Amino acid sequence: MKTFDFPFGEHEKAGRMDSFWYETPLFPAMIVGFAVSYLGTYFVRGAMLLLGVLDIPTPDRKHHSKPVAYEGGIAIYLGFVCGLLYYAFRDSSSLFWRNEAFALIVGGTLSAALGAADDVLDVKPWVKFLGQLAIGAIMYHFGFRIERISNPFGAEVGLIGLLSLVGTVLWYALLMNGINMIDGVDGLAAGIVAISGITLGVIALDLDQPVAAVIAMIMTAACLGFLPYNFHPATIFMGDAGSLFLGYLLASLTLMSSSKTPALLTLAVPIVAVFLPLFETTFAFTRRLAKRQNPFRGDRSHLHHRFLDLGFSETRTVIILYYLTAYVGVIAYILQKLESRLTLIMAIFLAVGLFLLAESMGYLRRRQ
Repeated sequence: MKTFDFPFGEHEKAGRMDSFWYETPLFPAMIVGFAVSYLGTYFVRGAMLLLGVLDIPTPDRKHHSKPVAYEGGIAIYLGFVCGLLYYAFRDSSSLFWRNEAFALIVGGTLSAALGAADDVLDVKPWVKFLGQLAIGAIMYHFGFRIERISNPFGAEVGLIGLLSLVGTVLWYALLMNGINMIDGVDGLAAGIVAISGITLGVIALDLDQPVAAVIAMIMTAACLGFLPYNFHPATIFMGDAGSLFLGYLLASLTLMSSSKTPALLTLAVPIVAVFLPLFETTFAFTRRLAKRQNPFRGDRSHLHHRFLDLGFSETRTVIILYYLTAYVGVIAYILQKLESRLTLIMAIFLAVGLFLLAESMGYLRRRQ
């Protein structure tokens, strides 16, 4: 089996990167991840119906008209782990024994377990938040860290010790909560993570990071295996077991995609690639704090709720947000080829634009 030890010389880089897609077991691994997730969702749904683990509709925030099975995130988790293990055993470079892959499975297991516990036991928000911080600390120990921030106007700023640890654990909590918040409409979270996974996979490969590319594409396949059951009208929800696990994977992938790009504003490109869940988290927390509300308490002011309240159907809302995620993903890919100053400026413009969109939709909703 041919292995790929990046980086290559510039004269052969393009050809070898193209070969990576069809001369490694990536596609079979994606098929395994998709198949396990698809079949696993079928069996998990049946088990949850038998056990009575259901999401009961409520008039305030739930859109479904009848109880729906929960815990589809377990199938996504199994699909990802099986796809990654298949790649490891088929690839002579022993991917599984590399620190990144082993750490991802450990942290992913803890994330899925934390989410499942919340689904079944209704864990208090602060307990769940502490669990997210603990998972971030574990990944920091494994080397997934924010260690420097490139300054577009001068030398890089290094983050060491406590600053690096705090930044890393908050980054994990931010994205885990972000995916949890956008998981409010059928098919939205799984589809957005799949699109973000494709973006991060292509960027990682372009930056000579094949491990990150493999992980991103297997994650995408696992999401796509779950999506047929979750698209409107959904017959199963991923629950926190899925949303926390996928948020954890995105946080890990963004750190992997930024760790070897000193010419860029660190994390700026991956932030753009996962812009929607990040925006949802920061916007929701800021909005609730401004209203003196509990920042962890759910409401109906998320971006997808604003589309629905304006009269858009669930399917139309999801498709619009898919398009927005893909559009921003293309921008992220272009940004990683630009100098850091332009990257920062474009990221700021995107943040302001999305904020104005949300506020405009809120204004229209209030007028109605």
